[in-house]
Amino acid sequence: MSKIFDNGWANRIIDVIKNYGELCCVVAGTMGRIAMMDNNVSNINILKERFVDWINKENFDLVISATHTTSVNRMLADIWHLSKKIKYPIIGIETNTHTVAYINEEIEDIAKKIANDLKFKLMKGIDFGNNYWIDGNREYRKVLATEIGDWLLINGIIVGKVKSNDVIIVCENNNIIDIEGVEIKKHGIEKIGKIDLKNAKIDSISLLRDESNKRTYIPMVKKEKIAYIEHAGYNIFKFIEEGICCAVTIGDDTTAIVGDILERFDIPIIGIIDGDKDGLIKGEKLHPNSIILKVKSDDEFGRRIYEEIFNKRNIIDGNFNWIKERIYKLLS
Repeated sequence: MSKIFDNGWANRIIDVIKNYGELCCVVAGTMGRIAMMDNNVSNINILKERFVDWINKENFDLVISATHTTSVNRMLADIWHLSKKIKYPIIGIETNTHTVAYINEEIEDIAKKIANDLKFKLMKGIDFGNNYWIDGNREYRKVLATEIGDWLLINGIIVGKVKSNDVIIVCENNNIIDIEGVEIKKHGIEKIGKIDLKNAKIDSISLLRDESNKRTYIPMVKKEKIAYIEHAGYNIFKFIEEGICCAVTIGDDTTAIVGDILERFDIPIIGIIDGDKDGLIKGEKLHPNSIILKVKSDDEFGRRIYEEIFNKRNIIDGNFNWIKERIYKLLS
């Protein structure tokens, strides 16, 4: 979602759609929210729950999902997934291929008007069929619209690199036993553990966000609180709202992503890495007081920090110098 803010299309789409009736704009996801803030886009509500959970409690006539992706199939797969989970008709707008798509026949006319106003082409959505099934003791889920070279993330954890357009995750007893079409990162699979395959959040991406020269800075009231963050920081705003003064981040990509976000709020990090960065973002910037520590295994040392310093809590009281000395002592 971040690219639609970075390329300026978000405001242009809003200007068109608002002519059709009362409009409620929302953004979901960490990187989309950051891109919206960096580009000073206003009048958009920030969701603090899953979009599907939120939308089904509201009262609307139509849902429009606007994205900027690498192919139209990604948008088509996205609106198809959403159409199975929400109670409203849905239109997809994809700004890279200049495409408007609709799922339900009854909204073809409004989709055509939007396409004409945007000067985009119009198409009917695709029925991707059944992408989840059970055979004996095994569960299968096909990942739609993947592209070779993408990173595959399951519940925010990188599990491998896509090497085929046909990707199928195989589970037995709620454990992933294979991912067809993917060069698997065994360590990522181990991190996930037990999984609800049917409802798991699965993403196929090359980057979370391209490098952008737009950046906002937001003053925050800080308390003497320290966060422990792993798994790319999908809940980073919960920690920011707690008023943390610093954070300990575990993993190369988590450190890059979280450190880049927190720099906007003048919050330093102590990043624990082991040099296996996958590169989910480009051009990250860290607070000047941040410290990066390279260890043999970031997961193992992170576990020690979590258990011995944080006492298995995600937030503890303290300040940057205090946590720095505690980690240095543990490291020695």
